[in-house]
Amino acid sequence: MECMAMAPIAVRSSLRAPLTVCLGRSTSLFITPAACGTRDPGANTEVTLVQQAALNLSLSLSLSLLQPHTLLQRVKSCISDEEEEKLLQITSLHSLNAFLLPIKTVGVQGDCRSYSYVCGITSKESPHWESLLFLSRLIPRMCHSINRVVYVFGSHVKEPPTDITPTFLTTGVLSTLRQADFVAHSILRESGYSGKISQMPIILTPLHFDRDAQQKQPSCRRSVVIRTFITSDFMTGIPAQPGNHIPEEVVLKMVNEIKKIPGISRVMYDLTSKPPGTTEWE
Repeated sequence: MECMAMAPIAVRSSLRAPLTVCLGRSTSLFITPAACGTRDPGANTEVTLVQQAALNLSLSLSLSLLQPHTLLQRVKSCISDEEEEKLLQITSLHSLNAFLLPIKTVGVQGDCRSYSYVCGITSKESPHWESLLFLSRLIPRMCHSINRVVYVFGSHVKEPPTDITPTFLTTGVLSTLRQADFVAHSILRESGYSGKISQMPIILTPLHFDRDAQQKQPSCRRSVVIRTFITSDFMTGIPAQPGNHIPEEVVLKMVNEIKKIPGISRVMYDLTSKPPGTTEWE
């Protein structure tokens, strides 16, 4: 669904989940209803713990085979022999970490829409995009409560956020999102690759990374997601692969310029195809 109205319009909200708003052509924003606490009250603790364990296991498969885990068979049952071999190769060559983010987005399952968690991936070295895109296709199949996978730019994330920044439709919040959208699209136009990308929504999420857990620093910053999308009909589509569909230098320039905006914690890159994710976030 593409939001054409220039004024903010509410798309969907649940009583206790962050609300998403579309702003203009392709920007969207997670805001926090007054009834929502700092944690995601709708989270099922048992489910999230199992999903996190499965994520940890899948991204350390080379070690898990040496020390078998009870979830190992579950992971292996979701993938083919070829995929297992490739996953083993990726986890042997790259130091990756995956974690659940405390937000949900809309996804596509058959003819129905679903709301599931976002998985974040971080690495200690420069991103290997082919491997990351492979993982983005694999993870939602192994963890059914996940429908979207993002790469988190920057240093290795040691402590993923477990709560959210209270976010409302204020002038400052809207200004931050519009500034990020303007910066990203300006860089894309200047690169000459606008015609290669079908749509590029820019999303402002209420996620504050890199806080000291011991100091109990409150969540007060937000993070931006870049969603480059390639499609012929918007019924299905794929994310643009940096270095293939779009130069990696262009993406990195977007990241560096967006990070200069006051109040931005991290920048993420959406790796999700449609399905299981939708074109835009909601």
